[in-house]
Formats: sequence, structure tokens, C-alpha cells
Amino acid sequence: MKTNSENRLREGKIGESVKIRIPDVDKARSDLRSILGVIMSVKNNNYEIGTTEGKLQQLYARNQFEICKESFVQIETVPTTPPISLREAARKFSNLFGQGYDWCNCKQQCKTNKCRCRAAGKLCTSKCHDSLSCHNK
Repeated sequence: MKTNSENRLREGKIGESVKIRIPDVDKARSDLRSILGVIMSVKNNNYEIGTTEGKLQQLYARNQFEICKESFVQIETVPTTPPISLREAARKFSNLFGQGYDWCNCKQQCKTNKCRCRAAGKLCTSKCHDSLSCHNK
């Protein structure tokens, strides 16, 4: 089985862009299905992968990611912050706030940072307030 897997999945090289699937429990239904990263190093056939939000803390085997034909992320764009988990990376790439839907329920048109969405740097969605006008869309 190991030989078949090694023949089917080609070896990744440092600097190649990869796509990592995000488990369903770590994302909302409207979020991306995967995140893009770059192979930073190889240790005993396990790959260290970095994203634009930070380096992922776990090592990945070849069957846990897909190698992209194009180059989307470069090693230079990976910040030198402490490593983050895949769930944390998925939350940072999320449109909403991570695993579930979140909304603000503002009555003041979302003009100030009292708006939960605006304070987090996210845009309000249709789930935030019914038909009230909003300045954060």
C-alpha cells in the first residue's frame, strides 16, 4: 500500500504551492473548502507548510494536500509569527468568523466600532439585520 501511495502521489518540492482541505467542522458552510499554502521544508517525508496567515504547526503527509500547478503563495509571504493550527488558519481566511455564522444585530447602521462585524474587520451579511440600512456592506 505504501508503494502504491508513493507512486500515485508525487513528491513535493520546497517552494511549491499546495491546497489543504479544511475539515467541515472547522468552517462555516459559506467558507472556502480549502486553503492555499507553500511547502517550507521536508522532514522524513513529512511537509512543513506555511500560509499567508502563518506557518501551520503540524507536519503533513503527501496524502493530506494537493500540489498546485501554479504558484499562489511564496515562502517570503509567510509571516514569522508563532505556528498556528489549521482551524486558526481557516478562521482567519473565513468570511464570517470561523466555524459558524455570526451577526451583529446593530440598530445604528453599523457606523462605529460598536458593530461586532466592523470591529472585527468583516463586512455585514444578510444575516446581520433584516432590512435596516447598513454602512458596512
